[in-house]
Amino acid sequence: MSKIGCIVYPPTLDYHYLVQRPQHLMKNFSLQGIPALFMNLPGIFQRDFRGIEEINPQLFVFHEVDPSPYLQGIKPVVYYSATAQVDKVGRYDPSLLVFDSVDEPSDEFSAWQPYYHRAVATADVVLCTSEKLYHMARAINPHVYLVPNGCDYEHFSRAARQELPPPYEMKKLKGPIVGYIGVIATWCDLELIDRLAQAYPSYNLVMVGPLYNVGRVPQRPNLHWLGFKSYDLLPAYAQCFDVGIIPFRRSNMTESVNPIKMWEYMAAGLPVVTTDLPEAKRFQDVIHYSENQTTFIENVRRAVENDSWQQQSQRLALARQNSWAERAREVTRIMEYHLAMKYPDRGALSPQPQISPFREMRAVQGGEYHKNTMITSSRLARKRSRPALAAGREEYAGRRIKSWLSSRYQVNPGDASEWAVPADTRNMLNTDSAPAELRFQRAGIYINSRGRTNQEADPWLLE
Repeated sequence: MSKIGCIVYPPTLDYHYLVQRPQHLMKNFSLQGIPALFMNLPGIFQRDFRGIEEINPQLFVFHEVDPSPYLQGIKPVVYYSATAQVDKVGRYDPSLLVFDSVDEPSDEFSAWQPYYHRAVATADVVLCTSEKLYHMARAINPHVYLVPNGCDYEHFSRAARQELPPPYEMKKLKGPIVGYIGVIATWCDLELIDRLAQAYPSYNLVMVGPLYNVGRVPQRPNLHWLGFKSYDLLPAYAQCFDVGIIPFRRSNMTESVNPIKMWEYMAAGLPVVTTDLPEAKRFQDVIHYSENQTTFIENVRRAVENDSWQQQSQRLALARQNSWAERAREVTRIMEYHLAMKYPDRGALSPQPQISPFREMRAVQGGEYHKNTMITSSRLARKRSRPALAAGREEYAGRRIKSWLSSRYQVNPGDASEWAVPADTRNMLNTDSAPAELRFQRAGIYINSRGRTNQEADPWLLE
């Protein structure tokens, strides 16, 4: 059993949306018996309650709840990945400060740059996902460890076993399916995706993921933009793919990316075709590494036509060796080593927090309770269905749309040009007077780049 009393992750991500490295590591810390407290930052799916959600007996998601009362007499390990948190992590009185360098602070993540040096310099331990990030951090802090990304092997290997029902969108597709799972952002090479669809009109290109900082995407009959899908459903989509692609542009930021989807595709048994990412080149004996667009397009054909069960077995074995469970065990060993070095006289197990899940309703104007939540309970209550927007649009939109309207990236559902809103998505949207962002929100294809601020939070009513 670990001697770590608990691990706290400060509010940076929405636990239930776009599951990433921090969610995976925190979950796997908890599966080792370490209490893991994930401070949730609401994303586009705003929740109308506050409380503590129990994911498993050792993993708790705090929804706008101060963890301080639960940490009395406890000095937690603080694990964080957003450089802007560097001035805030001290509030948790950490016994060990662990900074996880997951992306280079450049290009799309240039906003992290002003805080990067301090985040690396002040950490007791720095984790890095790629060789490039490792050498950047090693120049600042000697306690740096290379811990690449991984995959939830058990979750995605169900696709390799062909044991899942196909999603309804996939049932109608005929011919080879070339698939992508992930955010559609400026680091994706949309020109390459368009060329690929044009080169193989008998193939279907399926793009699973929401749009982020892009409002126009190529349109072709064999190119399907499906929008956001929950993490639980992703293996079912991967099961339908013949090939998994990573069509990233080469940039300073992507040069430091160790793509999670590379591991997830392999865990699903899929052949992988990637652009010229340095981290992918290390595995070019297992995946199809492409130095340019022409090679990428040709590699997709090779992957569709020439894959074998021996190659699939090799990919599955490699994915199993690079699971999040393995990564979490490695990080735990690193943290325990540095705790022992920092506190040589500490022999006993650290105290663990006592946490009980609960949910509290939100009060709205006039003392009314919001329609979307149940009463306070010592256990998490079931959530009622969202109010029908057609019946209560003004009331609902008045409380929620204000943060969405501030997004820098506007999307025009009426634009029917070739590089426009996906046709499949336009058909899903209501053609009413609701703002474009709200309609894209409901279609699951739009990400807002801004969360709710403290000033926007509604008051809470305790039962």
